[in-house]
Amino acid sequence: MAGPSIWSIVRMILILAVTAAAIYGIVYIFKRAAKQPVSKDPFLKVLSSAHLGANRYAHIVAVGSRAWLLGSGEGGVSLVSEIEDKEIIDAMLLEDSKKDALSPSGFPDFMSFLRRQGINAGESRLSADNIRKRRERLREL
Repeated sequence: MAGPSIWSIVRMILILAVTAAAIYGIVYIFKRAAKQPVSKDPFLKVLSSAHLGANRYAHIVAVGSRAWLLGSGEGGVSLVSEIEDKEIIDAMLLEDSKKDALSPSGFPDFMSFLRRQGINAGESRLSADNIRKRRERLREL
């Protein structure tokens, strides 16, 4: 009875290498897409960013209670305008603080990745009623 041929062993090693490379590639792409710039400065915040195409972006940057709309591209960064509507600035700062509260670890979660990709995952907001209902469901288990 003949054992495995050299060709079958080489083929098995090649398939294993291709599979490992595919898994590594998928993990690399997911990490790169989910990467968020982590700001260490509590005073300077990037409240929102939008990709405009071909290495062009629009950013809303806030310092304290003032905010500016900036454009960035290959040629550098330029000031588009100052945002003077206090209500919009307050709403953006509130949303930014909610994001920080929901993800205390500093690592992006899968839901935030989906939101950045423009996919509405239909997530429910945590409220006192939702927490009570979840607690009751866990007690029943």
